[in-house]
Amino acid sequence: MAETRRTAPVQDQESAQQDDRRGRRTSEERGRRPDRSGSRSRVRISGGEAARTAKEQLEELTGHESESVSAMTRTDDGWLIRVEMVELERVPPTTNVMGSYEVEVDGEGEMVGYELTRRYHRGQVGGEEQ
Repeated sequence: MAETRRTAPVQDQESAQQDDRRGRRTSEERGRRPDRSGSRSRVRISGGEAARTAKEQLEELTGHESESVSAMTRTDDGWLIRVEMVELERVPPTTNVMGSYEVEVDGEGEMVGYELTRRYHRGQVGGEEQ
């Protein structure tokens, strides 16, 4: 009795390259765009992507849950983003201790630095200091 061997069809080079590209997102899909300064080699991250990156990286570094992005400013080198985080959960939640962090993200989306600028209670109104 003859043994039948089955082989998977071999993809041509073009379809293999297409499959490889499916897993990759273009800079536009990632929210990045070429730097308008004339340099085509640099890519600038969008504000939304910078905010997401800042929140994710700050959560990873501090171990605290991010609550919101309260400010965002474009800088010469990237973005300066203010992230509000829950530093300490309490009951009732209005007494949670919150932290306001300024996060610097470069044009490529990498965190350059962060700083805790203020601590406050969640229920605190305005700029009151306790």
